[in-house]
Amino acid sequence: MSIQTRNGNSSLSRKVTAMGTTGEFGQLFTVYEKNWNCPDCGQENYASRPKCFRCRHSKPSGDQNLILDPALQALKEGKEIEWQEAIDPNTYQVYYYNKVTNETQWERPIELGPTPMATGWFGRGAAGSNAVKHFAELNRKFLSRPARKQKEFIDSRKSIQENGSDFNIWYGRYLDDYNDQGVNKEPAPDRCNLEKDAGYTRADAIELSNTGKSTNKRKDRRFFCLHFARGMCAKGSDCIFYHRIPTQEDDAKCDELFDCFGRSRHSKHRDDMNGVGSFMKPCRTLYVGNLLKSKYETSKALDDALWKHFSEWGELENCNVVHRLSIAFPRYRFRTSAEFAKEAMSNQALEHGEILQIRWAFDDPNPVAQDAIDRADKDAIVSLLHNKGISLDQPSENVYDETSNKRYRIEGPNGPVDYTEEQYIQYYQQYYAQYGLLQYPSQSPDTSNTSDNAVESAAIIATNSSKETTSKSSEWSEHVDEDTGATYYYNNSTGESSWSPPEDN
Repeated sequence: MSIQTRNGNSSLSRKVTAMGTTGEFGQLFTVYEKNWNCPDCGQENYASRPKCFRCRHSKPSGDQNLILDPALQALKEGKEIEWQEAIDPNTYQVYYYNKVTNETQWERPIELGPTPMATGWFGRGAAGSNAVKHFAELNRKFLSRPARKQKEFIDSRKSIQENGSDFNIWYGRYLDDYNDQGVNKEPAPDRCNLEKDAGYTRADAIELSNTGKSTNKRKDRRFFCLHFARGMCAKGSDCIFYHRIPTQEDDAKCDELFDCFGRSRHSKHRDDMNGVGSFMKPCRTLYVGNLLKSKYETSKALDDALWKHFSEWGELENCNVVHRLSIAFPRYRFRTSAEFAKEAMSNQALEHGEILQIRWAFDDPNPVAQDAIDRADKDAIVSLLHNKGISLDQPSENVYDETSNKRYRIEGPNGPVDYTEEQYIQYYQQYYAQYGLLQYPSQSPDTSNTSDNAVESAAIIATNSSKETTSKSSEWSEHVDEDTGATYYYNNSTGESSWSPPEDN
């Protein structure tokens, strides 16, 4: 579901504003509010303004300007939403399931309301969209015919060999990564036309392994043709790369260390936010500059042109247009779609001969967007752990138990001996019992001085006990057992021996 946010007859270019993100776990959606008119002067103001821009009159209270989508309507009426999002643990992609009927689908149901203003690491898709099925059927159509040659040859004067120059180990980039692709560039000489150019290539006819499954080795992977995306591939069906657009299945197979064209991604974005992107901070939002808003009759006409041209390469979640600065931020559901669109639309035009400047976008500084990213990522992580069988309510059975493997080392007559906690307690029970003591450690002691302090304490007790016994009963003498190292007592008159000290008669 796309919300119409522009009206040519309005004094303001934006008709609705994202006011926040709400919803239960796995059911987040954006709350939109329409602009409000000042009751005193009639001035139209953005929903985020607490006072009138002209007369400073306070904004009327109430929620009469809220857009009651199905999710917000159900929330206000206290009804439960049957649909919920989840993460596929194999592909790490968001899908949706019905808690009542157990139905699953890749498309975001309209009952869940508008997609959060920002979706973080995992794309959600636009509510009510059937883009996943649409692009899958479109690719099946393309694969029924051979790919067409877009050009007879590639002019080397208008092409640059990427990652073919010297590598700067300090910045972690190739020298040709700094080629300017900005305002001063000429328009792109060619453009990809999917209806005419797309088709099967040698990459689609790759042989499977003996097991009937494609291998995961890099030499057996197939990527998308960069020249095809730019509309200048001269090989057609003989190309070893795909001549089509990435789908949901292609995105699931794509390695995080490479983009959809097979180029190595960097750990950080370039300073100018151009290039292949970062695998540590993946981005699905593009920055589009050099829009000629004066060429369009209304602001809605510019919005429609952006949706028309950028939705051709993949499913769009949202397209935020800042008319004041003549820039736009289209956000795709899948990373591979954003990578393909970035190359396909660089230096291209919309409707009036623009030379679009396209690069990766920074994170949206809007507090509403930041809150949406935080909540969306948390929901996704919890859902992913749940699908992997890890419960956050109870400790996992696979959690390491420190006490189960804990060992205590005690110096014995024949060298050090390691004991478990239970064996350790039993040892000292017997050790203290031989001196007639009824108290002994009942739990694990401090391991910093496990044996030394205990043996020293026992020796002091034994020494004091032997002195008292010898002074009061000279018939008994103290001896040490050679086998166990324990102290015993021997009666010189009767020949009796005892482990415990003789009693005072």
